[in-house]
Amino acid sequence: MPDVVQPGRVITSELLTYRSPFVVAHGAQTANSAAINSATEVTVITTSSATFLAGRAYRFEFTGLIQHATASLVDLCYLRLRRGNNASIRDLRSVVVANRATANRNVGVELSVTCTPAATFTDTVILTASWDTGSTATFTVAATPSTPGLLTVWDVGPASDMPGLGTF
Repeated sequence: MPDVVQPGRVITSELLTYRSPFVVAHGAQTANSAAINSATEVTVITTSSATFLAGRAYRFEFTGLIQHATASLVDLCYLRLRRGNNASIRDLRSVVVANRATANRNVGVELSVTCTPAATFTDTVILTASWDTGSTATFTVAATPSTPGLLTVWDVGPASDMPGLGTF
């Protein structure tokens, strides 16, 4: 059932407060991550704790910068969303990061995935980064206070309104 008030129904405080979409968790990265130079995941951003309700759909969005330390090389950085208890939410993607003649150039990254929890739980959300298979690069997820990396989780409504969503 959509998050709408049907004609003749009463608007409750819950409907006024929880009209989708609304932010349920957010985290900001304001300094460069540790060096990403192996398959070992590096924590980039951790959000505030939030309660994820079964039957609701959540959109996870990351906007930030990835930097490659080697000039004239193209490589793949792997991003993953995890829960604070280390359970995987989604393997997001291998981000192609290319530097031409100059090292340490930033590549803008915007990622979004929508899914629904298999059960209600309360936890944080963590964005991690590592090498993709076969990589030999050193990456950094770059950020400053004036150009932060942002990880935001939105409640986007009933999962039943979006058939086919994966679970986490």
